[in-house]
Amino acid sequence: MASYNETFILLKKPIDPKAFLLGFHQKLKALSCVLEKDDSNFISFNDARNGEEKEILYLNETMSDSEIIEELYSWKALGCLSFRHPDFSFELTIDYRTWDDKNLYGFNIAFNNKDVLRNREKHRLFIFEISNAIDYKYIVGDIYPDSNTYLNLALTLDAIEEMIRKQKFEIDYR
Repeated sequence: MASYNETFILLKKPIDPKAFLLGFHQKLKALSCVLEKDDSNFISFNDARNGEEKEILYLNETMSDSEIIEELYSWKALGCLSFRHPDFSFELTIDYRTWDDKNLYGFNIAFNNKDVLRNREKHRLFIFEISNAIDYKYIVGDIYPDSNTYLNLALTLDAIEEMIRKQKFEIDYR
């Protein structure tokens, strides 16, 4: 079973997902981070605040990046996509988060822990490059469930921010 190293990024202010995602994915491409689109990849949609669920959507190579991004922002609770980056052996995932089923508040990036342990500096550099591409309030790393600084992203945003203010993280941009 794989373990993951996650970094949470809270944007400075809530933003319309469509406005953010299209531009952000262009920035990811400029960082050599590309969407995985083979038949084994999918969009995993987050549950809505009212408990409503949406089935996963399998991707394929004929889908354009913009079609995939449109599918993601068309679901009110957003969701998670897989990417490839040449500095890492395994896929990384980005889970776009909302706390009101309307706006994008932030996202978490999950790397296979083996990649982080083997490429700690490349991991830090990638997060740093992301920090330069967005307007963020907090970027905190090492938040996965097995860490000492776990952040339960199912909590309210106020509770999460309070936990962030009280802790020091492995990656910590404030």
